[in-house]
Amino acid sequence: MKQVSSKQQMGLSLVELMVAMLISLILLGGVLQVFLSSKDMYRTNIAVARVQEAGRFATEFIAFDVRQAGYKGECLSEPSNHLNISNANANLQNAYSTSPAIQGWDNTKPVFFAAADTTRANTDSFVVKYAGDGQEFQANGTNNTNAQSLTVDKSTDAYAGQIILLANSTGCEVFQNTNNNNASAFQKAGGNATPGNINQQWSQSYNGFMTAHILRSHTYFIRNNDGRLPSLWRRVLSPSPKMEELVEGIIEMQVTYGIDKDGDRLADEYVKAGTNNLTASGAGDWNKVVSARISVIAISPETNVLDEPQKFVFPAIIGINRDDEYATYGNDGTVTIKNNRVAQVYTATVAIRNRLP
Repeated sequence: MKQVSSKQQMGLSLVELMVAMLISLILLGGVLQVFLSSKDMYRTNIAVARVQEAGRFATEFIAFDVRQAGYKGECLSEPSNHLNISNANANLQNAYSTSPAIQGWDNTKPVFFAAADTTRANTDSFVVKYAGDGQEFQANGTNNTNAQSLTVDKSTDAYAGQIILLANSTGCEVFQNTNNNNASAFQKAGGNATPGNINQQWSQSYNGFMTAHILRSHTYFIRNNDGRLPSLWRRVLSPSPKMEELVEGIIEMQVTYGIDKDGDRLADEYVKAGTNNLTASGAGDWNKVVSARISVIAISPETNVLDEPQKFVFPAIIGINRDDEYATYGNDGTVTIKNNRVAQVYTATVAIRNRLP
């Protein structure tokens, strides 16, 4: 048998083992550094993507409605309003009437919101009203002006409780439908809808063609949420008032309104609600508003994404000095985002189509 020498059976020396371990540690450290850098970059990219998504969705929702403000189909004058808005809840006029088509409140909640509503303090809110997509009908038989219903040639597709704008080339009215969507007649009487209708004659008999629209009344505001970031919300009438959460991560909204001062339907100046006769009640010069400039701040849910707090100038907030859990606002318009979150300002200037030159 061939014997193996003891010299061939020798293992690694201590020095060789230490050198090998050192090289392995260096390589492992490099791999770990690449992993940590990739992880940080991934978190940053995710945070930026969420902020961009929130900001874009928020401005798209708002811009779509602002463009439609004041649209009333064939209705060329102020509609006859059949809604039962009593003196006790007169502020409901802001939500249920077609005029003003756009109206806002500076750094406060809408006047028709309850005092206990969790609208975010020192943020703007506004309401936009317009007629949604219309459907054409032909009168079925003879309709009388003193009747409580209008018969048509097919199902109305209007649910009980929905606010309807009915119009033709000679007149129009706003009322709350109390019939079901399969009925071939619009009904004013009966039902338990809010606000309901008053006993009032139609402005005309509607014995020919007519167009019916669902009245869209969308109130935009920022609301605080328990245990998570604030969100952009809106209040809608479909068929009864309800709140819809649209986009999470919106902590600020400021709105200025373009006023036409010389009648050329072009904005001469952008001003805040509550100034230039843009009153909180809806009276005043809201009919002179031809565009709106909406600015929002979107932030990421992820914290400690950046190495230091993000700081930028937000001109729309100049004059507001406050400090909350998400940001510090200075009188000069500077905003410092807390917890090293990613933030971005999104601004959209939107012309009201029905008031373009």
